[in-house]
Amino acid sequence: MITVNLIFTIAGLLFVLIALVGIYVWSSKGKSPPSSSVESVETFESLSAVIQNRASSNGQLNHAVEMIINHFGTISQSTLSVYKNLLESLCIHPHTDSKLVLRFEKALRQANPKYSHEIEQALAMGLAARG
Repeated sequence: MITVNLIFTIAGLLFVLIALVGIYVWSSKGKSPPSSSVESVETFESLSAVIQNRASSNGQLNHAVEMIINHFGTISQSTLSVYKNLLESLCIHPHTDSKLVLRFEKALRQANPKYSHEIEQALAMGLAARG
């Protein structure tokens, strides 16, 4: 008699456990992940910080370079040193590759032919520092 009660108790607890897991799974499927209604605004400073950050991945670097080229590609005399520092930082970044560096340098030279010589010098300095 005690064995039968023990078997029924274990079977009942197993049934309750299965029911609770089923309810948990069912309730979690109904929830959608919270969507961010506010898009993050990418400024030149935030994109520059991604390039300066030694922990940034290659994908993050590619995104930052693409956004800078598309939205902030025009260089003025006052921002020339900033762009030169960015190019040098990109050259010595541990997660960069040659295609990314050359794409950034080429896009800057094409958009700013007036500063082509300075951009090439920054590239040379960055590659020399990579050594």
